[in-house]
Amino acid sequence: MKKQCPVCESDRLHDIYPSFSGTCITSDMMVLRDASMDNRLCSECGLIFNAGGTRGWSEAFYKESYSLMMKSPDAAIQSFSGPAPISQAERTHQILREMTSLPTGGSVLEIGAGKGEFLGHFLEESRDWRAAAFEPSSAFDVLQKKFPTARLSRCDYKEFEAEAGSFDLIVALGVLEHVDNPLDMLKWAHQRLKESGLFYIRVPNFAKNPNDLFCADHLSKLTLHSLESLAHAAGFDVVASKEAGVPIFVLLRKIDGPKPQTVNVAELNQSIVDQNAMVAKSAMDAIDRCRKAADAAGEPFAIFGLGSSGLFAPFYLGFDVAKIAAYLDENRSTWGSGLHGRSVGGLDKIKELGIRHVALAISPVYFDQVKAKLAPYGVEIYSA
Repeated sequence: MKKQCPVCESDRLHDIYPSFSGTCITSDMMVLRDASMDNRLCSECGLIFNAGGTRGWSEAFYKESYSLMMKSPDAAIQSFSGPAPISQAERTHQILREMTSLPTGGSVLEIGAGKGEFLGHFLEESRDWRAAAFEPSSAFDVLQKKFPTARLSRCDYKEFEAEAGSFDLIVALGVLEHVDNPLDMLKWAHQRLKESGLFYIRVPNFAKNPNDLFCADHLSKLTLHSLESLAHAAGFDVVASKEAGVPIFVLLRKIDGPKPQTVNVAELNQSIVDQNAMVAKSAMDAIDRCRKAADAAGEPFAIFGLGSSGLFAPFYLGFDVAKIAAYLDENRSTWGSGLHGRSVGGLDKIKELGIRHVALAISPVYFDQVKAKLAPYGVEIYSA
């Protein structure tokens, strides 16, 4: 069957590295057996997307097996883009408040609210707002305990019941990249917002995240060009946007109808694809070089970061996961957990395990920062 763009249905598609069938990795750091990575760029609308992965059964995937940040009660995504590390939810809330002044009262809906970290920050400052949220995964149980008076449902956006013009603000954080058709979700939100209502979105910025080419359930690899184009097609104006590390934050305002396309998104995204495919391949090559050098010296090696390249590497490169001494990460809430049966910990693992070789599985945005932190340990560092 001929592949088509999920947004514009064009079959004028360009293949993107890597093309792979077998065991893949999801954004919640779990393995997906008998899957594929089939990344494409649409020559018509410019969408970058994975035609494989969880496409076609993503709703069942999130309801039945997705478990991001559910490994421990305090597990949370951290943001390292500011002066000090804080939770991604708190950073996301800060940026919303920087982008707009909200009234003292209103109605907010969070799409895919997870455990409710963002909603907690929001309602602490906006106590008179009425809150609704939905979450299809097992995180819903935590959400329900946290917000007993909110209107909550365990479902996806197509199943959530809400009348047209119900909300002043809709929030989707780390959600749009997961759905089969991002334009469809934007149109869904547009219909349920009040006149001039706001839609606040956070997604991984593909321009800063070559690792996303290895992520099976990020079905769209979104750039600012893509987001602006999709927003205009759905009937939104872009109020503000901000890049902070890997995430990109966009605040949209509902207008009467679609706006015409003024830029060639496919051309703009092609240059990003070319650059990222080269970096992603180099990142995988760096892990391979690290492993081979460690093997030759009879020394252990580790992977710094929980990016998809480091988790996908054993399956893509075809080596035994047991070769990895440990995964290293700065997010303390991940310490003590296991990935592929390998331990996850901080930099103290380097001395503890006698690690002499470290490959970086992080966004290039953080390369210099992490290399400086690793320098005192005297390890050989391998990066794209």
